[in-house]
Amino acid sequence: MFVFLFFLSHFWDAGLCNCQDCLLAVFFLLKLQYMKNTCKQCGVGFQISEEDLKFYDKVSPVISGKKFLVSPPTLCPDCRLQRRLVWRNERGLYRRKCSKTGKEMISWISPDKPYKVYTNDVWWGDNWDALDYGREFDFSRPFFDQFKELIEEVPWLGLLIDKVTNSDFVNFCLNVKNCYLTYGSNNNEDSMYSSYLTHCEDCVDVLHGDDCQLCYDSVDLVKCYSCKYSVRCNNCSDLLFCENCQNCRNCFGCVNLVAKEYHFLNESLSKAEYESKIKSLDLGAYSKVRDVKKGFLKYRLEFPKKYANILNCENCSGDSLSNSKNVHDSYDVIGAEDCRWIILGHGGIKDCYDSNGIEDLELCYETVTNGAPTSRILFSTYIWKGVHNVLYSVLSPASTDCFGVMGLHRGKYCILNKQYTKEEYEALVPRIIEHMRKTGEWGEFFPADLSPFSYNETSALDYYPLSREDALKKGFKWSDVSRDVNADNAIEVSKLPDDISDVDDNILDKVIKCELTGRSFKINSKELAYYRMYNVPLPHFHPDQRYVERMKLRNSHKLCDRKCDKCFAEIRSTYKPDRLEPVYCEKCYQEEVY
Repeated sequence: MFVFLFFLSHFWDAGLCNCQDCLLAVFFLLKLQYMKNTCKQCGVGFQISEEDLKFYDKVSPVISGKKFLVSPPTLCPDCRLQRRLVWRNERGLYRRKCSKTGKEMISWISPDKPYKVYTNDVWWGDNWDALDYGREFDFSRPFFDQFKELIEEVPWLGLLIDKVTNSDFVNFCLNVKNCYLTYGSNNNEDSMYSSYLTHCEDCVDVLHGDDCQLCYDSVDLVKCYSCKYSVRCNNCSDLLFCENCQNCRNCFGCVNLVAKEYHFLNESLSKAEYESKIKSLDLGAYSKVRDVKKGFLKYRLEFPKKYANILNCENCSGDSLSNSKNVHDSYDVIGAEDCRWIILGHGGIKDCYDSNGIEDLELCYETVTNGAPTSRILFSTYIWKGVHNVLYSVLSPASTDCFGVMGLHRGKYCILNKQYTKEEYEALVPRIIEHMRKTGEWGEFFPADLSPFSYNETSALDYYPLSREDALKKGFKWSDVSRDVNADNAIEVSKLPDDISDVDDNILDKVIKCELTGRSFKINSKELAYYRMYNVPLPHFHPDQRYVERMKLRNSHKLCDRKCDKCFAEIRSTYKPDRLEPVYCEKCYQEEVY
């Protein structure tokens, strides 16, 4: 059957047969062969549904009227995601020199890597041409080997940023002002140490915030004002240590409340009683905040959790989904339709699989950080600004009809950065696809060793933690380059003033050693002013470790089968069956909370 399938697929790609009956035969055989598969990387079994096969057909490229079927995946969804995430370095920033001008710069590519890196103004400028690096395709060698050589020669963009003002230490950001160590965020001002913010101001140590102001050390906030140490709250203000609250004001230690104010541990108080209790807590002291946070993390387990955070959706599965339809196994997605295995998607997403960090995308598969807008992009990363019909390419904005290009702005009919005519391009690409079928490369995303980043620099470590030894054993790269402040005179956190009111300006000259990891960090003047103004104690953890601690407050991106703890209905949830807190289905949760 496999031999027949191969030849039938070959005939279809070559245009020797493209009748509907043969296409249906291909689908039938693919269905038989691939419905149950074993991941070639981890050995776990996974299924490919009939809907998946239809999608692979739908996104398969058409060149000169001939369709070239995308091969179904050989890796399970987790291994596919892990392979893509090693291309997404959001938080690793380094000092280095521009490879063209010698100017000092901040870059996402460390100086020990064998890559040319240009400052953003030079990279976007007219003093170099990515076509100068073009080369002929060599049919005696695998494509990935040739592409690796290309991406090691063509200059990389210094940072993935645009419209950034007074914000040198940010990455994956658009339209931000006065921000510091903020990542994956758009349209923000005066925020620090945060990730995935949108339309936020004066937020510090926030993970996933939308339209928020003056929020601190919180996760998953929407339209919130002056909220601290809180998780998954919507349209709230002046919350302390709260979770799953909506339309609430002036609450402390509350869970699952709706339209309440002046509540303390879910108990209603008068305004005077509430303010007296809050004043007595002395939350400017680190020791007090630490103890309260530890107690609240236990207290919250007594309350039922909704099986998934899905809002205004139809036929969807995953978590943190809104305004979507027919979206499955996806997380942190807004405004998508007919998609699967999407992570971090925002608006205008349709008919996409296996993509993360995307916006305004259609008919795309196995992509990383693409969009605004983009269509028919396969196996590519950092492709944006009106890109169409691009295959196996990296960092090539505003390009169309390209195959295997790197660092090419506004390219068209290019292969390995070499310019072709339309006729030459459409004759050569089918030959390359056939060659990649023989080498086993067609239908596979870039191998991890092509990424310019090491495993521990990327989002892969966030979702799939590995030790240095295990990462290297699995074929990933690992970086030992330090990004910490010089630690020669670092002080232990035990020597820090406990209360923010006792901290003087001398702290700005100190280097602090992280309580948990031993990594060194500093406090800057803007940060200190924020802590003083909003009565927040000095942090004891390195910014990266604070990010890790916030990530722990979100469930892993993995669905499991379990039962509602109230009605025992079957549900699919990111809450594993062995979790301590009760987990309810939609109906039971609504009855309990509302």
